[in-house]
Order: sequence, then structure tokens, then C-alpha cells
Amino acid sequence: MKMLVLAAIGVIVLSISTVWLASRLSTSPAFNLIGASNNNVVNAARGNLTEIVWTDEISDLGVVEMDLITFTVGNEDNSAAHSFQICAIIEGPIAVFSPNVGAPPECVTTSSISASAKLTGQTITFTNPVNVTSIIDFSFSIEEIT
Repeated sequence: MKMLVLAAIGVIVLSISTVWLASRLSTSPAFNLIGASNNNVVNAARGNLTEIVWTDEISDLGVVEMDLITFTVGNEDNSAAHSFQICAIIEGPIAVFSPNVGAPPECVTTSSISASAKLTGQTITFTNPVNVTSIIDFSFSIEEIT
């Protein structure tokens, strides 16, 4: 009987402390409204990449490797000049990337391109060429700088 009374008192104390603690919590959950009025909007770049040429070379080991990309950057804005930063990453065999994972991507920043104009001969050279038979994927990004 004594144990039953102690257990009942323990349950009552635990219930009261839980209710008291819950009433002290004043932080109410809030949603992160991605893309809504309380979030920063990132506009799409008004540029494009065309005339992409992959340059392959034979390595010292006799394998064909990709180490250079040449392309044209076009400004799609018909009223203002812009400069762009273009970055690329090559994914080779599993977990092999150029540049290495954790390193900044290989990028080039263009000069100002007039409205509705193109800038030819832009290049990105990879520090770690990738064997062309091992290439799995390419990733490009274009960001409008000005």
C-alpha cells in the first residue's frame, strides 16, 4: 500500500512538472516560407551558354582526358549589359571530381556583354583532367554578376 501511495505521488509530481514546463515554453513553431515574401528571391541569370567545345588531350599515361571547355556566353537581356560568372564541374568515376571535392569550382568571369550580344572564346581549364571514358556528368552554373 505504501508503494502504491508513493507511486501515485510520483505520477502527480511528474504530471504537474510536465504541465508547468510546457506552459513556460513560449517558442511557437514557424514555417520557413521558401520563395515567399519573407525569403530572398534569386532571379534567374539572363545569360546562356552556346557553342560548347570540349578539348581532349592524351595524358602521359596514354589515356584521353578532358581538360578544357570553350564556349560562347550570350546576354539575353535586350536593354542592359551584364557580366556573368560561369562555373563547371566534371564528375568522373565514383567520388572523383574535377576540381576535387571541397575545392572551389573551376570558373570564369566574363567582361561586360552588351544587351542581346554574345561573347565568344570563353574557356575553363580543369586542374585535374578526367579520363573521358570515366566521365559520368558535367555541371554548369551561370550567375549574373552585374
